[in-house]
Amino acid sequence: MANQISDAERGMAALFEGLTRMQRMALLARLEVAGGALYRGLAADEKNAKAREKLLAAAGDEEKNGALLRLMSTPKDRCEKCERPLAQAIDGVACSFQCTFCDDCGTALKSVCPNCAGALESRATLRARIK
Repeated sequence: MANQISDAERGMAALFEGLTRMQRMALLARLEVAGGALYRGLAADEKNAKAREKLLAAAGDEEKNGALLRLMSTPKDRCEKCERPLAQAIDGVACSFQCTFCDDCGTALKSVCPNCAGALESRATLRARIK
């Protein structure tokens, strides 16, 4: 029975059906943050100090995961170096964390993200890949 998927788990999986990768990441970010709140609620009711500490640590982990996924699923609308507005979500270059630069700054950075050292790729290419 432990190996069977519950109706609740099927329902959770159904939330992701038909979504693009970016949409799945954004939804998972919201679910992670909500999970953190649930852990905090459990911790508030926990009388055992060690268990409460573990629940709060788990809450922090969920919130960190949610923040990371939110960062990775939120396209920026301007260059992080020169502040030039990017007219469309496909203009410029970005890394996997959505660090975003105009084409000129991306070239000056030699297509390497100064924040994470990841490859800066055309946002149009990234967008096509994550659908």
